[in-house]
Amino acid sequence: MIAGPNAPVRFFVEGVDDFHAILHLLRRYNLSREETPQFPKFRLPRNENEHDHSQGKRAVLDAIETAVKANPNESVGFVLDADDDVQASWEAVAHRLVNVSVDAPAGISSHGFGGRSSEWGTRVGVWLMPDNQRPGELEDFLEELVDGDDELHLYAREATQGARSRGAEFPDGKTSKAVLHTWLAWQENPGRPYGTAIESGYLRHDSDAAVRFVVWFRRLLAPDPQSTD
Repeated sequence: MIAGPNAPVRFFVEGVDDFHAILHLLRRYNLSREETPQFPKFRLPRNENEHDHSQGKRAVLDAIETAVKANPNESVGFVLDADDDVQASWEAVAHRLVNVSVDAPAGISSHGFGGRSSEWGTRVGVWLMPDNQRPGELEDFLEELVDGDDELHLYAREATQGARSRGAEFPDGKTSKAVLHTWLAWQENPGRPYGTAIESGYLRHDSDAAVRFVVWFRRLLAPDPQSTD
């Protein structure tokens, strides 16, 4: 059996920023609860007031096996940050997939992962932010949604780097986040959150990065997402 046409995707993300960014990106493609019965039911498997980034990722990893077992013949999706090591992040996911009878390759495709549990029939999709190939996180993905010719974004990166020499204390791994927030602070409506920035068109829903993500998501809605290429 496969999931019925009206079965929603159970979609697990690390935190509130991921939730709103992905939600508004999908809406720009008319993937909404009103128009798409399978529109995801998001899950935030951590306290939304908890700001420990690694705890959010750990919670998503820990949710994989339970979600696959709890949603037989339906679809579940997991979006996690690759952080500093794409391969290590994928191996952490793959280990849990194998435990619930999902064949997982040695490495994740640039198109994301799609597979099915041979025991429970659950369709499973995995995306490692930003693009399944590079180290990084949500903000690295969102930076790809900025127009490549946007001079203000280039200046935001220069200004952010310059702030380091003046005592700014954000770690190297959070540079993209600092740049993105700086750039958003300079828009007509300053400081809009990620989801609203997508809705307002500051972040382009039709960029190559956004299109690749939406193609992966649509495969998760399809009857058989076994192929990831």
